[in-house]
Amino acid sequence: MTTPAWSVIVPTYNRPHQLARCMDALSRVKPPAGGFEVIIINDGGNQGVEEVRRAATGTAATVRYAAQLHGGPAAARNTGARMAVGTWLAFTDDDCEPSSGWLQAFERAIVAHPGALAGGVVRNALSDSMFSEASQLLAGFVASWFDGAARERFFTTNNIALGRAAFLDAGGFDAGFATSAGEDREFCDRWTAQGRESMQVADAIVDHVHALSLRSFLRQHHGYGRGAQRFRHGRRAAGRPISIEPSFYLASLRYVFKARPIVRGVALAGCTVLAHTAYAAGLARESWREKRAAPARAEHS
Repeated sequence: MTTPAWSVIVPTYNRPHQLARCMDALSRVKPPAGGFEVIIINDGGNQGVEEVRRAATGTAATVRYAAQLHGGPAAARNTGARMAVGTWLAFTDDDCEPSSGWLQAFERAIVAHPGALAGGVVRNALSDSMFSEASQLLAGFVASWFDGAARERFFTTNNIALGRAAFLDAGGFDAGFATSAGEDREFCDRWTAQGRESMQVADAIVDHVHALSLRSFLRQHHGYGRGAQRFRHGRRAAGRPISIEPSFYLASLRYVFKARPIVRGVALAGCTVLAHTAYAAGLARESWREKRAAPARAEHS
């Protein structure tokens, strides 16, 4: 068998049904030149290898598996990258469904810019869920705000592609982010700070099937706030402290009204305010936790 040119990495944790849908979508992805493999990393989930294998039945590409102790998606993606044999890496998540032209779109972009980090477009697949739509809209707004031109770059890790050698040389994802809460922002920021190129690929499309209730929506954005505290520490240590821009929050509210009925826009703006509030609470909670832990660390040092 020839070595595939691309390696698609999918971390998973106790979501066999979502993984099955993801793998079904990957079975319909048109292969780029040189073909592709899929690497599934079970991040300490309860499902066994056979259950994961059953979820991958029908995928046209070569599928490989690995399991690790639960360390979070950043660590799982790093494990997949180390296993990969492809020259190019593409990352998605187990609750995502890449479009048929996904890899070929990335291939066209990366052939023209082989040293770049390429980020695709992520769409909310659950149009009936206000919270899923609001969360995806906010992620899309952040990506547009940090566009790699006037500001840094931001792509979510469920739809990016880049060279394997460049990924490893850049240091991979920071496995200190033990949950899905900031490792994408930190990696994109570090990539940009290293002077590396990045670009948006509008036709590399992934549908995000992430059902959210009010409770899980608030928990998600609270977690993002907690992760942001680690990100801020890293930026401060690198001599690049983060400054708060009030215009960011105002622009995020305007963003949700684009091409939407006024009533829907108002509801989504309300969800966005809730997301910002939960984020701020998570940031404050993590800061408070660190201050409480500081005397104990000093005592044992």
